[in-house]
Amino acid sequence: MMDADHCGSTAVVAIIRHEAPHNILYVGNVGDSRATLSKNGTAERLSIDHKATDPQEIARVKSVGGSIMDNRVAGGLAITRAMGDMSYKSFGVSCSPFVVRHVLRPFDKYLIMGSDGVWDTISD
Repeated sequence: MMDADHCGSTAVVAIIRHEAPHNILYVGNVGDSRATLSKNGTAERLSIDHKATDPQEIARVKSVGGSIMDNRVAGGLAITRAMGDMSYKSFGVSCSPFVVRHVLRPFDKYLIMGSDGVWDTISD
C-alpha cells in the first residue's frame, strides 16, 4: 500500500461570476488537467500543462533548488504542480495553481475540462 506522501492529483476548476456588467470565467489548474474554451468553433486553451518538459516550469523548479532528470521532477514525477505528492515538495513540486480570468462573450460556446487521460488522446 502506498502512503499519503506518495499520492497526489491534478485538478482543473472553473467558476463563473457576475461582475457587472460582464460574466467572468475564472479557470485554475495544477498539473496536466486542462480547460479549453470553444470560441466560434476555435479552441482556446485556458490552462497550462505543468509538466517537467515545459521550459518555464523547469526554470521554476530549479530556482527553488529542485531538479529535473529524464523529464521528471527528481527523476520520478512527470508533473511539476500537484495537490499532494508531499514527498516531492522539497524537489520543487508546487500546489500553486495557474489562474486565468476571461470575460465571457456571446461567441464563447463550450468549456471542456479534463485530465491528461483525455488530452493525451485528443487535441484541444
